[in-house]
Amino acid sequence: MLIAGDIVRAVIFGALFLLTGSRLPPAWLILSLAFTAGAMTVFSDTALTIAVRDVFAGTRLVTANSWLESANQAGQIIGPSAAGLLAAAGLLHVSMLIDALTFLVALTSLFVVRGAYRGAARSGRPSPGWRALRRELADGIRYLAATRLLFTLLVFMLVLNLCLGADKLIIFFARNTLHLPPAQVGLVVTAGGIGGLLGAAGTSLLCRWLGPVPAVMLGAASSGLALLLIGAATSMPVALAGNLLYTWAIIVASVTMRSMRQVLVPRDLLGRVTASWRLGGQGVTLVGALLAGAMAGLLGGDPRPVFAAAGALTLLTVTVSWFAGLRRERLPASLLTGKPENQDPVSAGRERSVIKASSPANNASPADR
Repeated sequence: MLIAGDIVRAVIFGALFLLTGSRLPPAWLILSLAFTAGAMTVFSDTALTIAVRDVFAGTRLVTANSWLESANQAGQIIGPSAAGLLAAAGLLHVSMLIDALTFLVALTSLFVVRGAYRGAARSGRPSPGWRALRRELADGIRYLAATRLLFTLLVFMLVLNLCLGADKLIIFFARNTLHLPPAQVGLVVTAGGIGGLLGAAGTSLLCRWLGPVPAVMLGAASSGLALLLIGAATSMPVALAGNLLYTWAIIVASVTMRSMRQVLVPRDLLGRVTASWRLGGQGVTLVGALLAGAMAGLLGGDPRPVFAAAGALTLLTVTVSWFAGLRRERLPASLLTGKPENQDPVSAGRERSVIKASSPANNASPADR
């Protein structure tokens, strides 16, 4: 899947380069290619989650996820800057060619390490249809519902993402409320990328120091404080500091929760659980962004109360989640010292019966085993 994803996306961005270089292509074609590239990214990211789990264990798992997120955040800093320079030179369409080349580089790296990677054996049965895919997605949701720690974190993440939809207003806030010049707006945005890079680089150390669950709580609480700081900002340095803290906090929580899922979920269910998790998280983030924009519009274009409400609700969610149960959850020791586990250490006894009933391993289809 990783190889196929890189090939398809290289072809898509190569086609976009050719289409945008000579004439203005129809909007439906651009949207169709963008949709396909986005779908392949979801599939590739899910496959990458499984591959990282197979290759790394213990503290190496958090470290590997930190390095991957560091590369992603570095791209978030370098990419827009390079695109801006190309746009200023009238060569914006060349960015499509650069994107295509990056996927070819990634494809080459996969072929280099392919011999060292030994995944699980694949079934000879053809790929399942849409009905089977829906069933597998339902299996992932049932597993999340049956695993107390993961289910608590899922609910926590959904409420958190609803609040974090307010971050879509940061550029609007900097430009329209603070009336910052474009260069300073760019600095505020760049600070977010730097914060994400720092968060990715420091997550492994933070997990070893505090433990995974407290690290998630610290990141989430810090994101709430950052939203409050952004909402109270009256100058560029304060907005810059708030965005830096905000992105640092979000990346810390995200990388840690990703590592916990890789440890707690059995390999044959990891793809389904990851897909279910992403479906819920991205759906709620979209709703949160729409609500934040609507609230700002109703308030006469003033996003400050939106940031304040989102930050306060985030802190309330962290406090309630911590005292309602997360502080009593046993930490997944394998995340710090051992190999990935196949059962949730908190609710293993209860989970075994649910897994036997809901896991595809008990269905007649041999391809799902």
